[in-house]
Amino acid sequence: MSTGSVMVFGIMVGVMIAAWVLTRMNRRKECEYDEMQLKIRAKGYQIGFFTALWLLLVFMLPAEMNCLTVATPSFAAYAVLIISITVFVIYCILHDAFLSIRGKAKNYLGIFSLVVLVEGLVAVRYLTKGEMLEDGKLTFGGGAPAIMFICFLAILIVLIVKTIRNRKEAEE
Repeated sequence: MSTGSVMVFGIMVGVMIAAWVLTRMNRRKECEYDEMQLKIRAKGYQIGFFTALWLLLVFMLPAEMNCLTVATPSFAAYAVLIISITVFVIYCILHDAFLSIRGKAKNYLGIFSLVVLVEGLVAVRYLTKGEMLEDGKLTFGGGAPAIMFICFLAILIVLIVKTIRNRKEAEE
């Protein structure tokens, strides 16, 4: 089994575990959003969708014209997907539509911290072994952990800042 296959398998297992944990958390309490949150989430979906479209143009058009020299097409497609999801999540966090009415940020802080830790360690491993680049291009196997680390770190930072800001507002 190649290193890339192991990485893809690891990512799939991680996503399935995260989905299972989130599903279990949502079963314990109903996941309800009020009307305003639903409108904000719809706008977030729209922004995430258009982000994906623009990034596809930025990454895939040059790839089709054999001008993309920084990343492989598979990594570029993966990066577009992850970045657009990150834009949606950050938009929802900033507009108080990420957590449901009874949702607790503490649960998500733990999950996102775990993902940041694991993906950061894997990215450092690829970086130190020199396996992140192949023929001068960022590959899916080496770049996926790096982009996941960056995106989840951004989400984690925004969630921490928003949680602190909400607590300060509640105290006042």
